[in-house]
This record gives sequence, C-alpha cells and structure tokens, in this order.
Amino acid sequence: MESTTSSQSDDSPQLCELPCQQFKKNTWHEFTDTVTPEHGLDVILDGTQIASLTAFPDKLEQLVLGHILLDHGQPERCPELEKQENDRWFLRLVKDTRPAAKTTAPRPLTGSELLDSMSQFIQSEGRWEATGCFHRAAVFDPETREFLVQTEDIGRHNCLDRLAGWALQNGRRLDGLFLFVSARATASLVQKAINAGFACMISRSAVTTQGIARARKAKMTLVGFAREHRFTVFDDPEQHIQHDHS
Repeated sequence: MESTTSSQSDDSPQLCELPCQQFKKNTWHEFTDTVTPEHGLDVILDGTQIASLTAFPDKLEQLVLGHILLDHGQPERCPELEKQENDRWFLRLVKDTRPAAKTTAPRPLTGSELLDSMSQFIQSEGRWEATGCFHRAAVFDPETREFLVQTEDIGRHNCLDRLAGWALQNGRRLDGLFLFVSARATASLVQKAINAGFACMISRSAVTTQGIARARKAKMTLVGFAREHRFTVFDDPEQHIQHDHS
C-alpha cells in the first residue's frame, strides 16, 4: 500500500527527541520523549490567500492540492501549483482532464470483511505509535478488496486533503471508493469525504449528528465505532455493507 507521507527510514522529516520530565506513579522521572514537527504554510489561489494550514512537513504539495480541490474546487476545474516561495504556495485552477467518475456500483463489504480491513488499516505502520500525535486515513478499493494509499498527519482534515492530492497527482478520482479514517466523523470531515466522491466512510471512532445528516443528504454510507468485533451503520442507502450474519 502506498503512503502519502514518507516512511521514517528515508529522507522525510524526522520526529524530534527532546529531554523531558515526567510525573508518574507519584515520582518524577527524567526521560527523552518523541515529539512531532509542526509546520505552517499559506495557500494562495489565483492571487488571494485562502488558507493557512498547519501540518506534518512532508509532501506538502499533495496537501495544498487536495485542500484546494476539496474546499475550493469548481466543476470541471482542478488546482495546479504555480510556484512555491518558502512557506507560501501559489496555485491556480485549470481544466480537469482526469477520466470521468465511475458510475457502476461498488461491491458491498460483508461485516467480517469490514472489520478485517479496519484491523489492517489500524495495525499498519505509522508514526502514531511513537508520538500519539497522528491521525490516519486510507483509500480502499471495494473491487479488489485492497487499500490503495494511506496517509497520516497531525490534523484529521489534512489526511483527507492529502488523499485528494494523491489522487489528483495520479490522474484518478476517488468516486466509488471507500474511505477508512481513525478520527471522529464530524460534519466537516464527512463533508470533505463527500466532496472527494467517496461512496462509503468508515470510522474507527464516533460520529456526530451533523455528520450523519450530511451523509444522509449526500446518500453516502457512514459507519462508526468500527473496532474489535463491532461497528455501527448510521447510513447505508446504497447497501454498501452486506449483512452476512457472520
């Protein structure tokens, strides 16, 4: 499975090791903790600054492309990078030449397949284990039953932006694919998933009332609390989740 952030073994930004003091079990300890770098950047579209983002400083072009596509996109248009000046990213909208969106219904997932896929998603290697600081998200192809790409960032919205940027750079769309996330399915995160074209959003965490409302309005399947031996289906108008009674 591809990743939109570089692995920790290559030239990507490294996690920081910092001396700290910890109070634990009524005793003070001196130790070294692993801390995540955080980087700020400005996004300028057609000469107007439209966003200031904070993110893990790796593959930032995917982040800004996806942010524009999901939050400031227009029909038949997509963002293109013009230039970068330090922490300022300049973009413009151009004609979207990607193939048309899929129109065929995706294969439904059985309950056991959903839980197995969530387990694979959560157990895959990442920076959360060392820092406790990262959200993650991944694109799942229901036809092949495989994850296509996974991302992680300190911001949950950044994760979806990165996935959209990855799709744009690879000349493909996310329509009809399934989204796995570690974060809560709030209204804003659900809306990003809808804007990206996902048919189904599966969260390991909780959902909110407004998240459910937006999913229902868009007729997108929404699943929450997918962990261990259970999950909850909050909306599934297209029956992307199959009742296998397993």
